[in-house]
Parts: sequence; structure tokens; C-alpha cells
Amino acid sequence: MSPDHGERVADEVALVQAMYPEQISWADHSRELTFKGTNSSITLRLPDDYLSTGLPIVITATAGKRDISGEVKKRLLEEFGCGEEILDATVALFDGLVADHELEATGNGLEQPSAADEPHGSDATIVVWLHHLLNTNKRKMALSPAASVSGVTKPGYPGVLVYSGPANAVRDHVNELKDQNWAAFQVRLEVDEAWQFAHGTGVKEVEAMGDVVAEIGDDRKEDFMQAMKIK
Repeated sequence: MSPDHGERVADEVALVQAMYPEQISWADHSRELTFKGTNSSITLRLPDDYLSTGLPIVITATAGKRDISGEVKKRLLEEFGCGEEILDATVALFDGLVADHELEATGNGLEQPSAADEPHGSDATIVVWLHHLLNTNKRKMALSPAASVSGVTKPGYPGVLVYSGPANAVRDHVNELKDQNWAAFQVRLEVDEAWQFAHGTGVKEVEAMGDVVAEIGDDRKEDFMQAMKIK
């Protein structure tokens, strides 16, 4: 392993530890990283060819008492390529799968309401976390929902989408975006109410997380920070 390669791995591990300070542990001798959720856990081993021709190796992955390592391996192969840092996206992918299993277990994730089921005049706000938002076409799509939807988008690493307005229009736009090819796409918050934005109506692209907070205001700041898992 070249010095540059080793430095990239060390920097990436440090970044993930900073993102999840109480949930990530790293064993340098075995090159194993473990993420522990409330009722879930995943351990990844980084092979010597990680960041060149190899992907993280899934040692264990559990959601409650259920082994989901096969699902994680399958999604890794489907969604990620070699040669780039994907540890944070892998943890996010795992966290999303765990959430899906929890919804399935409680019976809350079996059916999504259709537009026809929405009460007339109901509103919704959805906050989405993305591993990254860089592609120009995706950025344009993110900025172009129905005219009745307002919100904020932040490109870069991570990407953030916040949409608010009539519930059916908001969900239609989020579902349309979700159908695109993303490294990781997670709905982190969904509430049945409309949010107001500092810029007014329409969707505005901003540069930094602090700009998103400024747009949504102090009343929504805590909800947003928790959704982004920023402490």
C-alpha cells in the first residue's frame, strides 16, 4: 500500500469517526470498522486493495436479531464502484436497510399513501440526505419540482434536499428523484406540515449546511439537525 493510499484510508476513517463519534470503532491491526446503532451493528474489513480495485468486505451486519449481511453485500456491488471513498455511504446504506426492516416489522412500511389518498389541502415537508449531489442534471432536477413546492437544496458532500408544500406534490417529486441512480438516498424526516423558507417560495440552491439552517429558521433547526444526525 502506497503512503498516499494509506493516508486516504486514514483520512476517511477519521471522517466517519467524526460523523458518528459514539457509534464507530476502528481496529487498525485488522483494518475493521464497526458501526453500532440502537439495535443494529455492521463490521466492515477494508482489504489492501480498497480505494483501488476492492470494496469493503462485510463481516457481519445485523438488524435486531436478523442477519442482513447478504443484502448489504448485494447493495454494495449494485450501487458502488471501486476507487472512491464510500465508507460513509456504506454506513448510510446499512442504516437505511435497518430502518426498512424496522418499518416492515411494525407493519408501517408496507404501503405508501397514493396521491388519491391524500386529504384535500394536506401539506408535507420531507428532508432527504444524499451521499453527494454533484451531477449537473440531478441538481437541475432537484431544483425543478411542481410550482406549488418550495424548498432548499445543498449540493456537494453530503447533499441535502428539503421540500415543502402540498403533500402529493412533495412526495411525487421526492419519488421521482429517488428513482435516479444515487450512491445513497435517505428520507431522514417527513412531517405533515408546511415549512416556511427565508427566501420565500420556490426552491433555492445554497452552498453550505449553515445556509440550509438559515433558510429553514430557528423553529425548525433542531428537527433538521437531528435528521442530519448533527450533534
